Amino acid sequence: MAERDAAAQAPTPETKLVQQDGLVAAFARPPAGEAIRGAVVVLGGSGGGLSERDAIGFARAGFAALALAYFGRPPLPAQLVEAPVETVGRGLEWLIGRPDVQQDRVALVGRSKGGELALLAAATYPDKVNAVVGYVPSPIVWQGVAFDRQARRSGPRSSWTIAGEPVPFLPYSRPRGVDMLRMTGMLVGRPTAIRPFYEGALGDSAGVERATIPIEGIAAPLMLISGGDDRLWPSSRLCELAVDRLGAHRHPFACEHLRYAGAGHMITPPDLAPECTTTVGRLKMGGSEQANAAASAEAWPKVLELLTGPAALG
Repeated sequence: MAERDAAAQAPTPETKLVQQDGLVAAFARPPAGEAIRGAVVVLGGSGGGLSERDAIGFARAGFAALALAYFGRPPLPAQLVEAPVETVGRGLEWLIGRPDVQQDRVALVGRSKGGELALLAAATYPDKVNAVVGYVPSPIVWQGVAFDRQARRSGPRSSWTIAGEPVPFLPYSRPRGVDMLRMTGMLVGRPTAIRPFYEGALGDSAGVERATIPIEGIAAPLMLISGGDDRLWPSSRLCELAVDRLGAHRHPFACEHLRYAGAGHMITPPDLAPECTTTVGRLKMGGSEQANAAASAEAWPKVLELLTGPAALG
């Protein structure tokens, strides 16, 4: 609550819409005359589109922030299917090219599917990223999220492409038994936890290895934030897989996993989510509003410390 009160009293950040060279983004920075603590590219979740609020939240904390759409807005893909990772690369270049941005203080911050993309982009552009924050992220590339029936008919496809080629991905497991009953509930409008479809797929060890992002190639410190009661996907388990992989490869940069046992999927920077809801549409997010809000508030200063501390310097 204190963070929101402070944000409400802070000067209004400068904002502008960016639509050029295939970019669709909202940029925000602290008002003229105020120091910039660093720069971030912010990647939202599977809701898609563009959220100016994402950029404003970081600008209020002293950052030059680019909230980047990666699907759901022309000329970007309409579905979260085979979205080019190069979109993030262009966003990084745009931000780095600004005279008010220090090139050695540029971070990627992603939430949910945006966290998956942040890890993939940081591994793809290691020379451009100085810190990575993943809110309930995945180190595994999952199948794309198709929102209309026609797109779903083509079968599972990757969420991402690099140089026009689909990135290897892990498809969801097929619902059976109790899980099929859960899906039936979703079809009639009852909020449903789809976490079991991800957990079932994790049993395919060969598929997991094939679809795992080579995060050991990230040349920056990482912070991974998860909810133990995440009902969308098993974010705590996914973050532990990331930590284990980095350890196995003797990754030379710090990686901290902040796990909040009672929280769900809706852990976010506190200024970005006034309602730490437990459901979104027909999907259960998990946790409670209180636990989600507490996790968001507790993680936020640690995120800022990573983004501004010596470890984030290139």
